Formats: sequence, C-alpha cells, structure tokens
Amino acid sequence: MDASGAIQFQTSMTDPEGAESQGVGDTLHFARLRAHLSISDVAAATKISSQYLEAIESMDRAALPQRAYALGFVRCYANHLGLDAEAMVTDFKAQFYDGVSPLGDLSQRPAPAWVDFRLPKGTGIALVISCALGLATWYGLRVPTQSRAAVPPVPEALADWATSQNLGEVPDISVTYVTLDGS
Repeated sequence: MDASGAIQFQTSMTDPEGAESQGVGDTLHFARLRAHLSISDVAAATKISSQYLEAIESMDRAALPQRAYALGFVRCYANHLGLDAEAMVTDFKAQFYDGVSPLGDLSQRPAPAWVDFRLPKGTGIALVISCALGLATWYGLRVPTQSRAAVPPVPEALADWATSQNLGEVPDISVTYVTLDGS
C-alpha cells in the first residue's frame, strides 16, 4: 500500500499474521504497517504526537485528549494512510464514544465552598465606619503640623494683654505683617 491513498481499506481487514481485525485502531495500525511507516514517521508527517497515535491504535481512552481533538486526530491519521477518513471517524465514534455524552459527565456536583461564603450582617457598615474613622484620624494628625507653620506667633506687645483680665481695652500697637514666603 502507498500512503497517498491509492488503495482503500475496509474497516475489517486481515493483519500480516492472518488474524481478523475488528476495530478502527487495528485498521489504522495494519494500514500503517502495510505502508511500511513507523509511528514516528506518521507523527512527523501529521504533526500528531506519537503518544496520541499509539493511543488511537490501542483504543486507549485515558491517553487521548478531549473528544473533538481525538476525532480530528483519527481523521488526519486516516487521510495520511489513504483510508476513508469520514468512515473511520464514524466507526471510531461508534466504538469509542458509544453511549458517552459529547459534553462529558454533566452530573450535579456540589458548589465549591467559596461560592457560599457570606460575611455577617453589618460588616459592610462597620467597614465603612472604620475607614471613615481612619481617614479622619489621619487628617487630624496631619492638619496641626500644617496649621502651626501657617499661624504667626503673638506679637510681644499683645502677649501681656492676651493673658490679662481686662480684655476690653485694646492697646494701640503697630503690627508688621510677615508673609510665609519670607518676604
């Protein structure tokens, strides 16, 4: 057989020792042997991992990827060997995925613990209040250092008057204004 597809094989064929083959994996295996190709030759030509090609030939479901990829690999492998790819894929589905949902196991499963996680009532309000208090504390600790530099000291002429009991009589003094920028 040549790998170009000149000779078509049927699903049931005879291997070199005369034993009867029944599966798609055996059909692909015997077609590869008749074409004198190794697994590595087919892997290099089709760009399919040799691990997956061996799993297809041995019909090992655990070693194959998801269904869509496995069916594509069977189609590509059959085309490369010159077999009827659509018939191989149909037979592969019937033998390998008979009774299995294409979406896999859709049984009910419990939700993860983090989905049902809830905070106690009032946590949001307590968080907002604590943030507001933290912000007010930060601002309160920050403002006095700025206000001390902005307010000039009491002039010496008014120091005695400010501490006396007679605040009604304001002394006449001349005040020189000082700006903060040094001028």
